Amino acid sequence: WISNLVLPVILSTLTACALFAERPGPATYTGPREQVYYATYEEVWRATNLVLQPYPLRVSNMDQGILETDGIRGFRIFTPVYKRESTSSAEQYKLVARVIKGSLERKAATKVTLTKDVTLQSDFFSDPKFLPSDGLEEKTILYRIGREIQIERALAKAQKKQNLKVPGS
Repeated sequence: WISNLVLPVILSTLTACALFAERPGPATYTGPREQVYYATYEEVWRATNLVLQPYPLRVSNMDQGILETDGIRGFRIFTPVYKRESTSSAEQYKLVARVIKGSLERKAATKVTLTKDVTLQSDFFSDPKFLPSDGLEEKTILYRIGREIQIERALAKAQKKQNLKVPGS
């Protein structure tokens, strides 16, 4: 009867330790994130501007297809939900979005490449140290760009349907 009692106690303690262990974040990724949208260049440019509106923009050049933010630091730094510790005050990053016009199989296609450059300035005299990004913020921004394109198309479709219903009332 002792083995019947000891075995469940040991199993319950082992699973309890595994339940409360801290989860690791995604692997770090230093390269750019990119996404191809089947939309016109103007639609993607508008959606990218809408998504990056909360960030302080430094460069917004539609002819060259570049959107670049100023250095983002302090409380404005994107913190994933799995991260418990706060970021260092010496850490900052900037986002660079490149929008490239193209076509695939006679359809309008536009590619957005998003790069996040994270730097850590340990003191005033030393050069900044480049840190890898986890890629989560970039994925979030690219997802939101796709959703903004869908919303814009749905609104245009609803407006067109509304205009057809009221021909001359």
